[in-house]
Amino acid sequence: MRQPLSRILRDRLHIGLLLATIALLAYGGLMVWSATATMTGHTALVQRQLQGVALGLLPLMVLWLLDYQVLKAWTGPLMVALSLLIISPRIPGLGASVSGATSWLQIGSIRLFQPSEPAKLLFIVVLAAVIAEYGGRIEKPRDVLKVAGFAAIPMALILMQPDLGTGLVFVAITFGMLLIGGLKGRWFVALALAGVMLVGIVFGLNAVLVSALNKPDGVLIKSYQLDRLLVFIDPARDPKGAGYNLQQSKIAIGSGGLTGAGFGMGTQSRLNFIPERHTDFIFSVLGEQLGFVGAVILLGLYLALLASALSVSGSSRDLFGALIAAGLISMWTFQILENVGMTIGMMPITGIPLPFMSYGSSFMVTNLAGVGMLLSIWSRRYGTTTT
Repeated sequence: MRQPLSRILRDRLHIGLLLATIALLAYGGLMVWSATATMTGHTALVQRQLQGVALGLLPLMVLWLLDYQVLKAWTGPLMVALSLLIISPRIPGLGASVSGATSWLQIGSIRLFQPSEPAKLLFIVVLAAVIAEYGGRIEKPRDVLKVAGFAAIPMALILMQPDLGTGLVFVAITFGMLLIGGLKGRWFVALALAGVMLVGIVFGLNAVLVSALNKPDGVLIKSYQLDRLLVFIDPARDPKGAGYNLQQSKIAIGSGGLTGAGFGMGTQSRLNFIPERHTDFIFSVLGEQLGFVGAVILLGLYLALLASALSVSGSSRDLFGALIAAGLISMWTFQILENVGMTIGMMPITGIPLPFMSYGSSFMVTNLAGVGMLLSIWSRRYGTTTT
């Protein structure tokens, strides 16, 4: 017997997830409009952002209608596709450097997209399939090494661009999924210690190579990345250079007070003091114009998004679906904490944008595709698609 439309929508749609996504898209659209109001090509930038939202609805719908379990059988090809996506900007004639990282695909003068964005979703699916094979118990050393090896390959390729921010996102995704996947606590400690040791080795080796090869811009770690870390440790170190972004961001957010200067107002954003104000530092614009109240509203919407994603993970009919949801939760949580934190000086500046808020079509499409994955898991939580 055919079920009523209300029952079908209730079974196939997660209302909380849908409402949180729509609210964030609307909020983000308004803030991009305000942040770009005094920029050259304001109308084109806003239109491009709306086009990104429209384009993102396509993978959202496709992934929602697609049974996510189909992806599990394609782990091998997806791993190959993931690797190709990450290395594609390094192919001569295809890559374009932006802000020091070769992370864009470009043909001639046409800049296409950032391959690292869809690579995040492929990484989540591949890692979910690998971890799910252990049934929630990752205990043996060889199993830990296998999972770590799968995760390390794309991370290393990302860091070669060099794109430290995206590399950190991959690390956050991995740890979040391992937590759900059943990795024992002692292995978390071991992996964390190994990571700290590796970072120390990389920094030491970079210093040696810089001296030996006479490359002041850096070899393994670029000089601008090192400057950002030093400014995070000492904000007053270079207020007119590497620390300029942070100083202007803190001035903007601090001047916003409780309710802000008003939508479309504020000297820091209107007079172009805040750099990258429609992308990495859009939270600074929001803080100046809408104040503490506007920031609390945004964080409340993010809490609703993450709580909805958590309910999808908990309702999944299998570990594979729960792991995909956990990967998306980890990705969004880290990006939110890092972006907001770097604008107020609590996290180092890494160039990580704010989900559903920052300008960028590749980033927007990836986030909306993630929502589609969650809807696919939710609509099949009973084992079959309701029709």
